[in-house]
Amino acid sequence: MEDKKQRLTPEYLLGTSEQQKWAGNYFFNPRGIGFLEPGCVPLDNAAMSAYNVAKSSYQIRPEVFNIEYISRTLGIGKDEIVKRLHRLYDEHLIMFVMNPATQVYGWGLYYWFVKLKEGVTKEAKAKFSDWYQNKDDICTGYEMNGDFDFFNGNHMRVLDNLLYDVIGPWKDEPEVEYVHICPIRRDIRESHVNMWDAPGDSYREVCWGKGQMEKLAKIQNKMDLTDLKIVEVLNAKKPVENLFDFSVLSEISGLDPKDMLNGIKDVIEVKRILVPLFFINFMKLGLTNHMFIIRTFQNIPCYRKAQIADELAAMPEFNAVFEFSDSFYDMSVWAYNEISDIKALRDKLNAYSEIEDIKEADITKQYRRWVCRLDDENGFWEECVFTDDFLQDRTGKNAAKLCRFCQDRKEVK
Repeated sequence: MEDKKQRLTPEYLLGTSEQQKWAGNYFFNPRGIGFLEPGCVPLDNAAMSAYNVAKSSYQIRPEVFNIEYISRTLGIGKDEIVKRLHRLYDEHLIMFVMNPATQVYGWGLYYWFVKLKEGVTKEAKAKFSDWYQNKDDICTGYEMNGDFDFFNGNHMRVLDNLLYDVIGPWKDEPEVEYVHICPIRRDIRESHVNMWDAPGDSYREVCWGKGQMEKLAKIQNKMDLTDLKIVEVLNAKKPVENLFDFSVLSEISGLDPKDMLNGIKDVIEVKRILVPLFFINFMKLGLTNHMFIIRTFQNIPCYRKAQIADELAAMPEFNAVFEFSDSFYDMSVWAYNEISDIKALRDKLNAYSEIEDIKEADITKQYRRWVCRLDDENGFWEECVFTDDFLQDRTGKNAAKLCRFCQDRKEVK
């Protein structure tokens, strides 16, 4: 009995020298879209204290970040940096978020895009848009204009929960042409920052194409080059000591600064399961994000698809790079129309003989990103709902996922 108990409680944890040793018990490593790894840190774990305190305080105390480091790096006075961060947040130009690693937290990240039929009215499209905007299960969502009409995503532990609760209520409406689900195989880059699935040692590196940032500073008057450089420094790959000011975090929370440092350092730098980053409100800067969704021929092997995704990620003009799995479509890359040569990028994609089809569309409205609401015109800027299907209603009568305790309350002890 004792041996069995020990086997069920592995001592090896994510991020240790014995990382994933548990998988060695099997001939092929067991894997799924959402696969909870031993040692994964829950978001309310004490190791997350530094991030959680900063997230809830930076709006009025930007000093939770290492202003001294930013000042040294850019040669700007500390008071000036604090003043600018206040303005950037107050005008909803930036948002501090984090992206936990998919496929180790026990849920998969499922993107899906929707095409409405030709001739559908603006009013009918607005009906779908309102539904998506108000559906808190959706963690990321955009209205689009082009080859498709919506691009949304969900954190889900169970695929049926996505099909039943999120897609089921509207997919048979007469206006819908099709829905394609695109499960994330690798999250390579988001909002200019490389994620944990980036190739080589490029994790957390910031990517802007040559001259993109300077051009952005010139075509609008909301953020100048200094503002953009501050955000770049905050997002740049560096030790967490240079991101946060742990003395300020301790003053706010009463927690031990060394404990907070050790905890968040382990999560970000050792385990590499969380990337903190600043999102730039590109729509408020007048940018339109152009999305390519790419399908390779179905006989292309998976390793070649991964190579193509890496080759596209080597182009810093793309601010987002995703690779999908078990889908009609294999990857997606995004670039801004106003500061990118979209035609040149399209030509590079079309040069791949392995690519069978490309769908393109521009983002025209944003609902939320990484569970934070972006619709500031409705007063919901940064409102957060962790969109995990674990939180879905499991008490509904005749629901597919009705739990046994709701079926027979006598079973509740």
